[in-house]
Amino acid sequence: MSLEQGATPGGARCPACGEPLFVWVETQGWGPREDQVVDRCENCGLVVGRDSVPDAEAALAELLALRRGTHSNGSGGEAATPVVIRAPNAASVQAWLGAENWAALRPGDTDLKPTPRSAALLLEKRGLQVRSIRHLPAPGMALMWQTLLNLLTFHRDFAPEALSGRLRPSGGRGRAAFAIDAMVTVLAAIPTAILAVAIEGGAVIARRGGVIEVSAS
Repeated sequence: MSLEQGATPGGARCPACGEPLFVWVETQGWGPREDQVVDRCENCGLVVGRDSVPDAEAALAELLALRRGTHSNGSGGEAATPVVIRAPNAASVQAWLGAENWAALRPGDTDLKPTPRSAALLLEKRGLQVRSIRHLPAPGMALMWQTLLNLLTFHRDFAPEALSGRLRPSGGRGRAAFAIDAMVTVLAAIPTAILAVAIEGGAVIARRGGVIEVSAS
């Protein structure tokens, strides 16, 4: 069966390659972490929220908003070359392992999660060619660590949400779940950190790291 045959008639299309989008995960949240459906393109791997699928131009603008810096073009403006973008990698081992618990799906981040292929397709729409793709170990390991913890706790991103005050014992999934999550986070912090270094290290070597840096010009 082709992607077209399996697609919902009139369904959303991938802004990068134009193929149909399919449901990837359904997340369950609380308060500011409302439930959401996340779609993925089975052709180029782009991940985007069901309720916020952009068109190609908006997707490109969202991707370019992740650029690390710009260089002057000598006329007081910003040049488009070179463009360096750092983003979570939807084709990573941690995205596969975490699914709805992938730490990159936290609130406040961009809804669009590219892959090396989808980033290249979007950048081509601006006439930019990808020159290099780096898989960054340190930020990838941090994201993998939180993803592994998310697999063990009732609340996703428990530690950062609790420390920021956005999650309190009286909210979320209740006091019992909060207490269990606090205990699990303390006990599992070191073992999961060691595991995150090992898994993400292998993922980077295999070119499936959790955070990519795409350079294009």
